[in-house]
Amino acid sequence: KNAGFGVLTIIIAVSILLAVCAFLMGSGNAAFFSFAPLIPNIAKHFGVETITMIAPIQIMTGFGRCVSPIAPAILAISAIAKVSPFAVVKRTAIPMLVAAIVNV
Repeated sequence: KNAGFGVLTIIIAVSILLAVCAFLMGSGNAAFFSFAPLIPNIAKHFGVETITMIAPIQIMTGFGRCVSPIAPAILAISAIAKVSPFAVVKRTAIPMLVAAIVNV
């Protein structure tokens, strides 16, 4: 708040940060639960409900996991389909990008 950012800017920045973390870790839960305890204090500081900030952030971690080639679900799907995990991620990347834009 003192830096001049509004609540929407903070939501977008944290959402992108956690989506990247979920992509790198292959787990939306690991990324979300490492940062989730910080959100109530940030929301209180900005004068908004916690759910207003935490819902889009949590959804973005799921989107990040869906485009991670090391996510267990992607690995299982690629093994069943007998294709590379990168081929699966290539098909999910554009829909997840659109979903991320709509989410925020």
